[in-house]
Amino acid sequence: MQWAVKVDMALPRPIRVILRGVGQVFFCGNAVTGLVFLVALYIGGITAGLAATVGVVTSTVTAYLLGFSEDDIDAGLYGFNGTLVGPCLFLFLENTPLLWVYVVFASILSSVVLAALIRILTPYKIPASTSPFVLTCWMFMVAIYSFDSLSPSAVLPPPGVPEAIASTDLPVTAWLASMTDETAELWYVALTKGVAEVMFADNVLVGILFLTGIAITSWRGAFMALCGTFVGVLVPVLLGAGQSLIEMGLYAFNPVLTMMAIGWVFLKPSAGTAVLALLAGILTVICQAGLANFLAPIGLPTLTFPFVLTMWMFLFAASVSKHWSSE
Repeated sequence: MQWAVKVDMALPRPIRVILRGVGQVFFCGNAVTGLVFLVALYIGGITAGLAATVGVVTSTVTAYLLGFSEDDIDAGLYGFNGTLVGPCLFLFLENTPLLWVYVVFASILSSVVLAALIRILTPYKIPASTSPFVLTCWMFMVAIYSFDSLSPSAVLPPPGVPEAIASTDLPVTAWLASMTDETAELWYVALTKGVAEVMFADNVLVGILFLTGIAITSWRGAFMALCGTFVGVLVPVLLGAGQSLIEMGLYAFNPVLTMMAIGWVFLKPSAGTAVLALLAGILTVICQAGLANFLAPIGLPTLTFPFVLTMWMFLFAASVSKHWSSE
């Protein structure tokens, strides 16, 4: 939307860069969209909002101080990994005053990791995306077992072999065929939370605001995000995944990012790339289930790595295909 672009350019540069960094979590390099996202995070929880703010400011300032690409910094590319690092560590680790210092260190490192991955991946025209966030948070989560002053929260899964899905979950037929008010509400909650969980927000309103913010930048981007969360609900239902995980949107946030990346951002928007994005979204669900079981013995969450891995595979495949061309 043109008005959003004008507002973005009218903002003072430091504010514009920081807000663009928040917006880039959903590939939206616009300060207005970033502001909507940040407000939504504060609505979801003050601590999450503050952690995201500390993360995006720290990672962006780090990039400036280390002399990384000015164009990348101005686009907000050194801010979105830090934006994710803050809420992530506060979700999976015990909330203590020392954790704020931990978040600052992790945010600094995320910018360094991003710069290194940009150097490695640029010759292949493949984006690092949220991989620095994933690698940094995994490292910091595992490291706490060596420190007495930091502890995991109840949300961080304990190490162990994954168990089979409990048979008490709602049958697939009840989700697909029974359209009672309660079932319709379950679908609504699952779809909206699927978008919100990209930034670890378990809140319906946050998901709606995220979709609104994306639409401010691009209607196609918002449509791809909506399709991604639908895939992240429907496919796990059809495959018989756990109902509680589906309702919380935990199968949907990775397909949201995958379908936006393939169907809007990194390949030329067309009907063909929309179909390719759908296939990528479905594969992301499978990839997430596999990675969740793979990481369970060491007690690590998948975070957005299913999205990163699937996106990399499809972009590498697109680069050698005569039918799909990247921008």
